[in-house]
This record gives sequence, C-alpha cells and structure tokens, in this order.
Amino acid sequence: MNLIGDVKGKVAVMVDDMIDTAGTIAKGAALLHQEGAREVYACSTHAVFSPPAIERLSSGLFQEVIITNTIPVSEQNYFPQLTVLSVANLLGETIWRVHDDCSVSSTFQ
Repeated sequence: MNLIGDVKGKVAVMVDDMIDTAGTIAKGAALLHQEGAREVYACSTHAVFSPPAIERLSSGLFQEVIITNTIPVSEQNYFPQLTVLSVANLLGETIWRVHDDCSVSSTFQ
C-alpha cells in the first residue's frame, strides 16, 4: 500500500465502487491515519458487506461511511458511522427521461 501526497492534518475522502469485506479500504484508511490524516471518510456505491466488513468499518478508522441503497443493508449491518443515501430519485428521473425520449446524461451535468 502506497500513499502519494501529503495528508498530514487533512481530511481524507476515500471513494470506491464497492465495499465487500472492507479489507482494502480499511488498510488504506489505516495508512492515511498513520500518515497524519485528521479524519477519514469512506464513500461507496455498492455495499456488499461480507464478513468481516462491519467490524473493519466500525473500528474507528472512519469518521463516516457513506453508501447508497443499491444493495439492501440488513439491520444487523448498521453501525453508528454508517450513512445510507437513496438512489430512488435518480432511478425515477432516469426512467422518466427514457420514457419521454430525453437525455439521461444531462441528469449528471
């Protein structure tokens, strides 16, 4: 694991498409803390959360773990730092745009 740049005293935001066991993102967060990051946040689209993900994510490495609800999160996988954002409006808007033969890509501009 390598870090490029200076994170001392800074807030670090880690972004990944998926968190499965959280091994890689937890190792990255540990390195960021070791190098002096003040806070570390994790953001991911898909939260698979296979064991031991919850233990790793709730261990104090992360100020907050932000995910979307593209995969349902069971109640036993909730922890205090977890924030779940809904993709419902985005999917609904996309369906309307396709139905009305409008641009979907303009949603993201």
